[in-house]
Amino acid sequence: MSYLNVVPDNDELVLLNNTPEFVELLAVSAEFGLEVNNPPTCVSRNLVVRGLRFNVLDWQGATDCPGKPTLFMVHGGAVTAHTWDLVALQLARRYRVVTPDIRSHGDSEWARDGDYDHHEMMEDLAAIMREMDLPPSIIIGHSLGGALVERLALAHPELTRAIAIVDFTPEPNYPGLPIDVVRLFDSVEHYAERASKYGDRKLSELTYAARHELLQRLDGKLMPKHDPRHGMGGAEPGYYPGTPGFEQMKAVAVPAAVIWGSDSFLVTDEKSRRLAQVMPQGEGHCIDAAGHQLFLEQPQAFIDVVRDFVDRL
Repeated sequence: MSYLNVVPDNDELVLLNNTPEFVELLAVSAEFGLEVNNPPTCVSRNLVVRGLRFNVLDWQGATDCPGKPTLFMVHGGAVTAHTWDLVALQLARRYRVVTPDIRSHGDSEWARDGDYDHHEMMEDLAAIMREMDLPPSIIIGHSLGGALVERLALAHPELTRAIAIVDFTPEPNYPGLPIDVVRLFDSVEHYAERASKYGDRKLSELTYAARHELLQRLDGKLMPKHDPRHGMGGAEPGYYPGTPGFEQMKAVAVPAAVIWGSDSFLVTDEKSRRLAQVMPQGEGHCIDAAGHQLFLEQPQAFIDVVRDFVDRL
């Protein structure tokens, strides 16, 4: 199988600013009216923790201010760390931004034993943070990543300065993907066209995302860059089994933002507001005219919410 994007080999560090993909990212950002001059650096690297290799993107701006907050951003199911690129490019102008590919996704290794228990995946994230010697961070998770961040906030408060849960709540409306079903595509454009049905996203952004979310098989077909043994929502009955419920989330002691799209298929307004209310320092933010991928549909609105939240800490 072959990759469609630049990835590091072994323990090398790759500056992604020098790649064609980064030029494409700047062009997509310009379409959204986002800042493209003097971009922060993005370095891709591999780390080995808990017996698995993980790819991590490390975004940093030109000025290295002491005490600058670190944002640790966890992507959702069936996508990659690059799903954050559009907003990371802006957030890294003010903060350090670290985005890992979770187990079995993107350029990280698939679990040899097929273990995708969400507790284990959460412990992966804690191990990556420790390996990188990150300070207590603002940990942001979208969708499946939000489920993992909920667990992380409760299990490892020493790593957590604040959290933001993006378009995920206990009892979500989506059961995950069928296990062991491989979706195949004829081209990057075919994948982007199919993905366009699940939100109001620009074709250029979808095409950029596709280059990071697909592998090319020997027969020329493209397949998503995640292990089909991972059902995202969990193989057991019930959605996202073991995810902390509303009562358990009352124990989250750090500042917590719940951010969701007004048109999301995964969460409801009622559950999102309830999650924000049960956490002692919780606050809710609904982004209008946005679905589940709200930070790709309304990136500036999402950036504004995150900056305001972080700058008040």
